[in-house]
Amino acid sequence: MTITDARHIAPAPARERDARATLLAQIARLEHRLAIAAPRDRAARPAPVAGPRVLDLGELERVRDDLAVSVGIAADLAAARAAAVAQAHALLAAMTADPAAHPGAVVTSDDLGEPGCRRWCVRPVLGPVGRLAGWWRVRMSSGCP
Repeated sequence: MTITDARHIAPAPARERDARATLLAQIARLEHRLAIAAPRDRAARPAPVAGPRVLDLGELERVRDDLAVSVGIAADLAAARAAAVAQAHALLAAMTADPAAHPGAVVTSDDLGEPGCRRWCVRPVLGPVGRLAGWWRVRMSSGCP
């Protein structure tokens, strides 16, 4: 083997090392984005790789691709949750503004994205008499028992 042949062989591990470092950096960024987008949502997380071992480049690419898909799923779930929370806030505002237009409507603190177990319900003022007379009000529960 000549010196020129050795020069052509030596850069291959360096290229693999650079590719591995690039993939690991991409995986770290995707894991960070996933942790921010879905901190408590296990459904959006990919399945863990079996056992401790050094992954080859193909496996690292699969992990990166799985994480990219999971980040997209988590972003979609977060957007859907934000839309549902905004809709619940709008319903609560409409319920308090005009209870008679929303008989029997219920909004929970979970619907609003808040901690606790409060509920806002539109109920008749005097039971059946209030229902017949159209007297409605919003009642908030006191929270957890």
